[in-house]
Amino acid sequence: MSRKAFTLIELLVVIAIIALLMGILMPSLRKARKQARMVACRSNLKHWGLIFSMYADDNDGKYYRAWTNTVEGVEWIGCTRPYYKNPKINFCPEATKVVGENTSGTKPIARNEAWGRFPETDTRTGYPGMAGSYGINCWVGNPAEATNLGGLIGDPSMYWVRPTDKGAGRAPLFSDSMWLGGMPMENDAPPTADNGSGGTGMMQRYCIDRHSGYINAVFVDYSVGKVGLKELWTLKWNTRFNTGGPWTEAGHVQPENWPEWMRGFKD
Repeated sequence: MSRKAFTLIELLVVIAIIALLMGILMPSLRKARKQARMVACRSNLKHWGLIFSMYADDNDGKYYRAWTNTVEGVEWIGCTRPYYKNPKINFCPEATKVVGENTSGTKPIARNEAWGRFPETDTRTGYPGMAGSYGINCWVGNPAEATNLGGLIGDPSMYWVRPTDKGAGRAPLFSDSMWLGGMPMENDAPPTADNGSGGTGMMQRYCIDRHSGYINAVFVDYSVGKVGLKELWTLKWNTRFNTGGPWTEAGHVQPENWPEWMRGFKD
């Protein structure tokens, strides 16, 4: 006995049902993938917390020398290299695309791009071949070891020197970033675009829409968590950072003062 075949109408109905189910499931799948990448990003930063803690443990409980305007570059890149082997932990899973060899200090354009790659001819410790999508808070460091105090930004007392410093749990150490480091201040204006461009100062390097209104960060005391983009102005980037500045609730920011892309995010 021959089996009855599908009619054209029945086949079209089946296709329509499959398309409907896909339309229902795809947003949930995309959301699940983004959540999985956010968890993976946080896992990377937990590894970085361990790396920084091992370095501090090996150096009298203190961080590397503070950043100064010299040719040595940002210190974390060189001093952490002996503590890890897998370069994949340099990248947030939402930003793994390296745009090319970086010789001029330019940053990536899109929020899903990484900074670097620094050329193999770079003479700074740890820089050759380096790329990533996380950045340090350059207010973390030991001014006592700085080789050029004349190039030190601010006062030495503004820097986070140890993970045990009072208030370290509200001080970012390492986070999602469009560059390898920065020194945010309370008066920095937020970027006008979600890729961290168009603002003032260095807060814009961290104010990027990598995780649906959040970034991930490991703090100076090695705790890890997500940070709302508007919350960035309430953290203690340096020991004297004014959390009651113009972009916090204490500064009475009006909703319309935030860039349009940020207005719907949680305060």
